[in-house]
Amino acid sequence: MPPVSRRSFLASGSVVGAGLVAGCLGGDDDSVHLQVDTAAEGASHYNMSAPWVELLPDHSEDPALNATVSSSDGSVANMRALDDGEIDVGTSVDQIGHLAYNGQGPFDGNEIDIRCIMRGELVPQYYVVQADSDIDSIWDLDGRSVTPGPEGGGTTGQHEALMDQYGLETDDVYLSYGEGGRALRDGDVDAWFVFHGSDAINAFATDGDELELLEFDDEAMEGLQEVFPWTVEADVTPDMLENYEDTTGVMGTHGYWMTTPEMDDDVVYELCRVVTSNPEPIRDSNVNSEEFGLEFAHYDFGVPYHDAAIEFFEDEGVL
Repeated sequence: MPPVSRRSFLASGSVVGAGLVAGCLGGDDDSVHLQVDTAAEGASHYNMSAPWVELLPDHSEDPALNATVSSSDGSVANMRALDDGEIDVGTSVDQIGHLAYNGQGPFDGNEIDIRCIMRGELVPQYYVVQADSDIDSIWDLDGRSVTPGPEGGGTTGQHEALMDQYGLETDDVYLSYGEGGRALRDGDVDAWFVFHGSDAINAFATDGDELELLEFDDEAMEGLQEVFPWTVEADVTPDMLENYEDTTGVMGTHGYWMTTPEMDDDVVYELCRVVTSNPEPIRDSNVNSEEFGLEFAHYDFGVPYHDAAIEFFEDEGVL
């Protein structure tokens, strides 16, 4: 006889977890409302989360869910907001989730007790310079000005960890991704650390700027994987970017929805069920989520999954 899953016997919506800040039985419809913080509007994490606003009220039942999806300063800020109890769900790249959970890097000894809900995307990330730049490799960034994204963003934390691992020192200028592209174009910075699929890099590429992406060569990838061993290499090809003629191996980072262990089990289970059962809006939201689905949604990188997420993936045969 197969095991009886949570959905076979739990009563709907009767328990709301103490971990929910905005998530409480609210209004006349008795739905659980989730506050979801992502990244800058137009960024990949924001785009992959925006469909929740329509998905959850249209498809959730046990309990009924809805969400407010908000822009934020990004992964580092989201992990701190979870720690402070200000939000219910926050997006993060795997590297920042790892640093937060272990109290490393920008979290400096403050271990944040977070849990994965599911993976949403695989994002190529890279350093961009102008095609006529004298910067030919990551190692040439030493002593140069780099915009790694906004303070509190995932790319900023990743960049700082990478430079520390590589023994390089850069003059960092913290700008939004759009401002970073403009600063590179205007010659105000030497390099720009950005992620594929963001509105900023798309606009930069389609405006006619000739790009050069700095390859993560074998030495750089080995150093990267010493810090973040689950990181994969991702190729950026000419059909992925306008005005780009090469194929370049860059770092591939995974984007996750994260919460706290106190989040109610029924809410997490239903969230996993609804989103993985209706993958098309997530896949259509941005190029980095094209593979999203049930099998894609679980990927282990050392930060534990929420108990109810594990139960869901076990019930579905993924684990």
